[in-house]
Amino acid sequence: MKILFITQFLSTTKGGGEYLFSIMANELAKKGHRIWIITHKIEGENYKNLHKNITIHFASSIKYEGGLPPSIKENISFVFEAFRYGKKLIKIQKIDIIHSNNFTPALASSWISYFTKCPHVTALWDVFSLCGKNYWKKWAKQKNVSRVYAILGSRFEKMILSLRHDAIHTISNTSRNDLLEFGAKKPIHIISPTIENNKFTENKVNQLQFIYIGRLVFYKNVETIIRCIKTVKKQFPRIKLIIIGGGPQKQELESLVLELKLENNVIFKGFTTEKEKNDLLSSSAAMLFPSMCEGFGLVILEAFLSSKPVFVADKNPLPEIIENNIDGYVIEAKNENLWAQKIIEFMKKPELSKQMGEKGMKKAKNHYTVEKMIEGIEKMYCSIIK
Repeated sequence: MKILFITQFLSTTKGGGEYLFSIMANELAKKGHRIWIITHKIEGENYKNLHKNITIHFASSIKYEGGLPPSIKENISFVFEAFRYGKKLIKIQKIDIIHSNNFTPALASSWISYFTKCPHVTALWDVFSLCGKNYWKKWAKQKNVSRVYAILGSRFEKMILSLRHDAIHTISNTSRNDLLEFGAKKPIHIISPTIENNKFTENKVNQLQFIYIGRLVFYKNVETIIRCIKTVKKQFPRIKLIIIGGGPQKQELESLVLELKLENNVIFKGFTTEKEKNDLLSSSAAMLFPSMCEGFGLVILEAFLSSKPVFVADKNPLPEIIENNIDGYVIEAKNENLWAQKIIEFMKKPELSKQMGEKGMKKAKNHYTVEKMIEGIEKMYCSIIK
């Protein structure tokens, strides 16, 4: 099969969707499929480990650290370059199907599909307009955020569903239900995601250390777990929360840490190397993931494959992934006292980290495998091409 991927980024470190597209490309290529990819080249990113069946075309080279979407100019530039090159590529290579990664790539892919009649499947994993009341107004209040996104956000999400596509690729029942509520009409294929399981190391565990990995944006709800650390500190003065990631809320969260006098307890690491991230995860007792809006949350699988339990907010689909008291805890999202209580209970029983972590590892290896994901992708493509 000849497949064209259109994704603004192809990265193992700059976002869940981008990471999944890199896995899909390599695994499909290993199975003999020919893959072409149109993407931005990220300064400092390594593209040398792509399979020989993959051909990559860079729309442009940009500096990107994650956390915030590309600028309006970068988005527009990508759409026109992806359309120009993709249309030509389909004619020359006789591409069988286009697979786009959300928003801007979906816009370019729909135009290509319209003019070439090549089938198009778009990946849609989050419907942000349904993430609580006034989502886009809250987004606009964050530091260094473009107000244009807040004005156009909901309209653009609606527009994506009206563009030319033959099917939607999503990753959870929650995402599927959100898409239907938002007006999706095309077939929706739920394919559970995966991550590579050969990159995790084993380090000595610090039972006083917890970790958060993700963007620092308002809906990730990081302020709740920072506040809960102040309560935990009363019983465990050396409690540590490591925060990996960046985003528009970082300055606000750093100010909160100073206000609560938690400078020695909450450590902001920013964007780290893959090795440093895995080392910090491996040495932590558990991951805290209080997000209130997710399509899935790939960092949960990272924690599981590092044998770590995960504490999550009670917002779907997180309770679909975490079994409460089995491989983690499901906690009322904004209840900082309950978060503190669960952390304290957990720290008083050091054996829980290993017991819960092993159950999480087993779940990841049995239910979220590369083989299952690629089988689902291939079946989806075949159903669309027919």
